[in-house]
Amino acid sequence: MTGAPSPAVAPPPGNPRFPLVDSLRAIAALSVLTFHVAAVTGALNHGTLGDVLAMLSRGVIVFFVISGFLLYRPFVAVRAGRHRPGAARYARRRALRIVPAYWFALTVLAIFPGLVGPFDHDWWRYYFFLQAYGHDSFGLGMPVAWTLCIEVAFYALLPLWALAVGRLELGRGTRGWLRAELAALALIALVGVAVQLAAARQRVSMEVSQSLLGQSTWFAIGMALAVLSVAAEEGRADSRVRRFVSERPGLCWLGAGASLVGLALLLHPGGLLGIAQALERKQSLRTALASIALTAALSGLLVLPAVFGEREGGFPRRVLAAAPLLWLGLVSYGIYLWHLPVAELLGRARDPQHFSASGLDLATKIDHATTPILFVMTLAATVAAAAFSYYVVELPFLRRKEV
Repeated sequence: MTGAPSPAVAPPPGNPRFPLVDSLRAIAALSVLTFHVAAVTGALNHGTLGDVLAMLSRGVIVFFVISGFLLYRPFVAVRAGRHRPGAARYARRRALRIVPAYWFALTVLAIFPGLVGPFDHDWWRYYFFLQAYGHDSFGLGMPVAWTLCIEVAFYALLPLWALAVGRLELGRGTRGWLRAELAALALIALVGVAVQLAAARQRVSMEVSQSLLGQSTWFAIGMALAVLSVAAEEGRADSRVRRFVSERPGLCWLGAGASLVGLALLLHPGGLLGIAQALERKQSLRTALASIALTAALSGLLVLPAVFGEREGGFPRRVLAAAPLLWLGLVSYGIYLWHLPVAELLGRARDPQHFSASGLDLATKIDHATTPILFVMTLAATVAAAAFSYYVVELPFLRRKEV
């Protein structure tokens, strides 16, 4: 972890870098890849292991928490006397980070194997991160892009949120701004919880629950970690939590693992069919609340050792410091973009939901017993595509982030 970081993961000037977060991106991407491979083979429908594999879809929430932490921290650091991020520079950094790789993958996959949507009359929905806001377009285009729609909405609103909260904090003391920040973020988290509970009771649509409004809880967790990180750095916050995380990171990951198992036991999704059926019936408020609490614990406890005491020892940090995982984190955006079409192409080429080329017959559906084989094939092909995307497509643009 020596030398200048890649432009893909370099923080804004004047802000610290959290290198272990790169590996968290890799873990999140690999979790989602594993979930989708298991969905393609049908392994989600088989026993307790299938239930645990279904919970790996929570990897997208880890991405949301990471975004909340890394992107909000420079705005919070203004309280510590650092320069406020410029709006133009912030917008350029965000656009160069996500747009080139996404447009490249979307266009290539629309040509072959033929994703539905990007070349239709409403192409602009897919190219400008709007597909999640239409009932007909939500499941088309690049399958995982609904999360990018949420990320882009978060990018756009974050500077406005920082400005509004900053004005509310004028005249407050050191403790005052910390309390104001955490109280405001608690309100945002509660809004997300309310929307998710309404979705569980079928009071709002899936599109609303899978928008920034419904997913705001996870961003708020990351933003709260950013606030606590800056406060601890300046000696303005109670250091007991930071000391505990620094000295016992293994307990954080043990708690994250227990939360994952707890989610599987609670929801018992029984694969994609079970998930779809769960969306069609009303969940009890108790089950929905427990699911939200366990998901919050899973994502927060997984991230904690990388953002507090990141230079200390412990098993989680040794794992996160492994060079292969750090490199996978570097190209994790490409892994996330490419993995599902690759898995579907290798595992079941005929998929009317995503592929328009109905004549494809390159592979037959793989039985769940061969899930490890499809996993290895998908991982190898996806990492190759992600590496090409990073070094050939993304890097030339990323080098211009600070121009």
